[in-house]
Amino acid sequence: MFANDTNSASSAGFAVAGLHAGYQRREATAGSPRWQFWARLDNLLDRRYAGTLIVNDGNGRFFEPAAGRRLMVGARAQFL
Repeated sequence: MFANDTNSASSAGFAVAGLHAGYQRREATAGSPRWQFWARLDNLLDRRYAGTLIVNDGNGRFFEPAAGRRLMVGARAQFL
C-alpha cells in the first residue's frame, strides 16, 4: 500500500503468528466456583512491522510501529 500521493513511500505486506490456549473446569458443585484459565502470546516471533499507515502525513512519518511480543495470562472464577 502506498503512503503518499506520489507513491514514493509504501508499506510491505507482513504476517504475524500468535498462540492462545485455555482451560475450563466444567464440573462445579453448588457454592464452589467454576474456574477458567487462559494464556495468549501475540507476535510469537517478535517481528517488527508497521501497525498503522498514515496516508499523506505532513511530516513524512507514514508508519507507526506495532506492538512487540506480548504475553497475557488470566483467570476467571464464576460462582453458581
